[in-house]
Amino acid sequence: MNKIKIKFFSVFIIAAMPVLAFGQGVDLAFNPNKLIDDKVFSDTQTFGGAEGVQKFLAAKNSVLANTSPDFLAKLKEPQSAELKQGLADPRPNLGRLRTAAELIWDASVQSGLNPQVILVTLNKEQGLVTSADTYTSDRLQKALDRAMGFDCPDSEGCGNLFPGFYYQLFGNFDSQNNRYLGAAKSLMKSFSYSSGRGPVVDGTPAKVGDNITLENTMGGYENIMPQQSITLENRATAALYRYTPHVFNGNYNFWKFFQSWFKYPNGTLLKLAAGVDNYIIQNGVKMLVPQFVAQARNLNFADTIIVSPNEFESYETDKPMGPLDNTIVQITGENKKYVFLNNVKHRVSDLVIGQRGLDPKKNMSISAAEASIFEEGPVLPPKDGTVIRGIADKSVYLVQDGKIKMYSAYTFAQNKIKAKNIYSVPDEEISTYAKNGFVPPLDGSLVKASDSQAVYLVESGLRHPVLADIFKIRGFRFSSVATISKDEIAALSIGSYAAPKDRTFFAVGSKTGPLYMFKEGTKHSISAYVAKQRGITPDYVFNGDVAVEWFDGIPVPPYNNTVVKGDKDSTVYLVQNGQLKPLTYKAFTNRKITPKKIVVLPQDEVDAYAKGNMISK
Repeated sequence: MNKIKIKFFSVFIIAAMPVLAFGQGVDLAFNPNKLIDDKVFSDTQTFGGAEGVQKFLAAKNSVLANTSPDFLAKLKEPQSAELKQGLADPRPNLGRLRTAAELIWDASVQSGLNPQVILVTLNKEQGLVTSADTYTSDRLQKALDRAMGFDCPDSEGCGNLFPGFYYQLFGNFDSQNNRYLGAAKSLMKSFSYSSGRGPVVDGTPAKVGDNITLENTMGGYENIMPQQSITLENRATAALYRYTPHVFNGNYNFWKFFQSWFKYPNGTLLKLAAGVDNYIIQNGVKMLVPQFVAQARNLNFADTIIVSPNEFESYETDKPMGPLDNTIVQITGENKKYVFLNNVKHRVSDLVIGQRGLDPKKNMSISAAEASIFEEGPVLPPKDGTVIRGIADKSVYLVQDGKIKMYSAYTFAQNKIKAKNIYSVPDEEISTYAKNGFVPPLDGSLVKASDSQAVYLVESGLRHPVLADIFKIRGFRFSSVATISKDEIAALSIGSYAAPKDRTFFAVGSKTGPLYMFKEGTKHSISAYVAKQRGITPDYVFNGDVAVEWFDGIPVPPYNNTVVKGDKDSTVYLVQNGQLKPLTYKAFTNRKITPKKIVVLPQDEVDAYAKGNMISK
């Protein structure tokens, strides 16, 4: 009989080491004992909303500023509203895919974590703010899937519990409905402990005031020691070191990016000593402040800070700051009126001024030169959510995101639009509004084009091809398939293949191919051992090019109380509540487990399962 090597979990003490002597290239202002103020760490209003995050990403030319449907699909936001509700997502029923900026903001709202911290972590871990525009398509997807570096320890590869931008931020459920916190909530959980929660030392989480020694990854800087002692001065620092338990490069890079982008708080006025123009810091970028805007916003140029050219250039320059949103201005000597939104001026009619509830008498008179400083956006339509049509042209439109989308006869009927709720606008004015395709069918609609038999399921504004087996599995009826124009079909970006219903068991390629269970928007692999143990066989077979489009979740584990280990590691686990929990020697002996009872599985299989807390007794 082969002997089985067994390793039991134990704690270890990190030996104390001298404090790091800073080498060339390291900023001497860096204090590894205090990475960020507690108040800053938990300040959730730094951007004011998702629009502020989007502006920051755009100013940095970040790949995350992309709002195309194809890119949004790469963020892997699940379609299951129930799953999102379970993760405390603040907007689980939005009915469309969110942008990266919206997901970052919503994760901040959900967790209480400063969105600036999320942005810096995204760049520290994967370069998604400043570097990802150079990535290949495959590398970009991998970077998005591991966006926050969550569940990616230095000593081994990333796990598969948080396989996407959305899951990295918000968390996930495994196949047994165990919930796992995402990166944002996990950071705030550590921060929210009364004394902070730092790295585990000698089996106990370090706290504020503790002196601990950490490993360094060292690359990129000279004279960095392999280990370094630090003292945790506040809760935010403790949380960051628990998340990334080394000073270099992780937390030094965190500090470096944060200082570079957010050294001065929002509202700081600055200028060069020899300069004339005044700028204001807003969300990590500087914006020119014209004199009339300073007066309109009650900004006092006497408070302006003089900075060096290097500091000045370290901030990206955004568009000039305009007056407050919904401020009406009129150029001296002209009849044209403009409304400012997000520092962009938009031509506007008196009709729309009234419809938006603005007072046409309250307008500022500015010169043509002052007006020319600002970007001119599209003509402003009525407020979002308004349904409009022309006088002669009876086409009906929905105003959404400052643009208009046309209703087809099908979507008009679907949305049960009442005539009394339609706003009449002169045809010539409608012609000036920016157009943005068609209003998409409601989620759950089955549609096909008039010139094709291909059937699509509409979800989150995307059309998902429906295979014959999926049509059958989902219990769809041909009588429910609506025929719409090919232009309307083409206006819907194509998504992944429509998914089967929950608890569908299927194989890929053939009946003997890789086996999966589909649940809540993800496919969960089933090993040969688990399939035999649980008596699972495939009900359907799908081609690999179909199944690959469905997100991967955590594998289906063995039955509870199964004892397992990998064939390349001696750690022994007990399966409880769908998680593999490592056993200490005491727990092993207390349960009278013998080597005969241990199931040896391929190491890759063991590594892929969700892990729980150590069992010590």
